[in-house]
Amino acid sequence: MNTRQEADSETGARKVNIPEVQEGEEVILVEDAHSRKGFTFAEVIFYGLIILSVVGAAITQASVVVGRLYWLAMIPIIAAATLYVEWVRGRETGTRWRALLRAQLFHWGALLVSVEVVYLLFNFGRLSNEGVSLVILLLLAQTTFLVGVYVDWRFSIVALFQAFSLIMLAYLQAYIWLILLIAIGIIALGIYFHRKFPGKLPPSSHSRI
Repeated sequence: MNTRQEADSETGARKVNIPEVQEGEEVILVEDAHSRKGFTFAEVIFYGLIILSVVGAAITQASVVVGRLYWLAMIPIIAAATLYVEWVRGRETGTRWRALLRAQLFHWGALLVSVEVVYLLFNFGRLSNEGVSLVILLLLAQTTFLVGVYVDWRFSIVALFQAFSLIMLAYLQAYIWLILLIAIGIIALGIYFHRKFPGKLPPSSHSRI
């Protein structure tokens, strides 16, 4: 690293070596300082999906038919979130956009096919309205978890929360408020670790807000 020497010739002050910061290093320092303040867009997506899952659990408890439609609507939302995160990483790694899009189409297309099979079972009288809603939520949680395996680990947290919501809806409807408390805890822990240990957690996306 280059150094710059400053000396006071009149007073005879001792020379001091002041390290010069290169342009690239300045960018890194600025990004590091900014990482302590801002959230990545992927983190915002993560918190948003947790909140949407809480809303879905509440709707499902109130009306299984509306809840079923809600979880169906969540499929394209999570798919779009996944596609965005992969697109950001693809720009950094040089992965082709078409390859990412094709992989996501197969991934979420398989979920849609599974949902169609669930509806066939419903039409055959093998599943009730409540059963259809819970099975769709289970399929959504499993598909989201797989996204967390090969795209971003935060999606796995969302999937586990959805699976927990499924259990609560199926067996402990009287304690549905626990889902809200756990969601608040997950978000609070995420914000705490982001503030307390910036840069220590596995990276998700470098796009910030």
